[in-house]
Amino acid sequence: MELPDVQKNAPGIPVEISKVCVKGLYRRLCLDSDDGNVCLDSKIDACINLPKKQRGIHVSRSVEAIIESFSGARYSGFKKIEDALEYLSEMLLRRHEYALKASASLKTLYLYRYIDDFIGLEDYIPVEIAMKSEIYRDGLKRFLICIGLEGMTVCPCAQQVYAYFEGSYPPNTPSHSQRSKLSIAIITKENIIDINDLIKAALSSFSAPSLNLLKRRDEYRLVKKAFETPRFIEDVAREAVYRVYNVYGDKLSGDSKIVVKVVSFESIHPYNLYAYLSYTIDELREAIKTKKL
Repeated sequence: MELPDVQKNAPGIPVEISKVCVKGLYRRLCLDSDDGNVCLDSKIDACINLPKKQRGIHVSRSVEAIIESFSGARYSGFKKIEDALEYLSEMLLRRHEYALKASASLKTLYLYRYIDDFIGLEDYIPVEIAMKSEIYRDGLKRFLICIGLEGMTVCPCAQQVYAYFEGSYPPNTPSHSQRSKLSIAIITKENIIDINDLIKAALSSFSAPSLNLLKRRDEYRLVKKAFETPRFIEDVAREAVYRVYNVYGDKLSGDSKIVVKVVSFESIHPYNLYAYLSYTIDELREAIKTKKL
């Protein structure tokens, strides 16, 4: 005797639902990356659209697709997180034959191996990662890749003003410094982004990185580096978008978008500062060509 399939029944109100998700399922994704094997504990969402003729989705199918794609402690054979999400999105469409589009998203924390020749240090910097793959049954694909990390900024205005009044010379001049958080996101149809490129762009946009362990000589070198590269958060935002464009400007479609956000946790003010940039590749190309960025 066949079990009832209530999900296939006609709904009382026949309207399409844009997205029905299994949200917040935790799995471990183990990658065979070019930098070696790495495992990431991840929070995953898996979504499909629901046609107006169908009452509900088959939830277990989405859960099965997640479990199969993110295979626990076994190495998955994927080199990149994006590949795993693309595979999961395709599997959702195969399992839900009534869906026209599917998406898979992930949030995790990645420890990036950072080597600084100037300071003479190696460290592991925590990087927040959020990614999404969206696939339509007609073949259209979209990807979102976002990273977020913290670094140090030194105010160039305070440094110059202090030098003016005291007759000193930058960079050997005091200023106020703060920790800032930079997020870089790319929205594109091409699955070619390497998160390491975004992390490198982010780290080189600050006055200096924020590091875990600093002995006295290391602290001197870090402060020296920061004060030799004073930057507003506006400078950080522009540096970040420009550096990403330099890497991917000729590789991505013109409608691909780069989004940059910076929050400065101010040290001498009781409030924070925020900067935001959003450009398509075509807009960036024109802005940089005419120096309007």
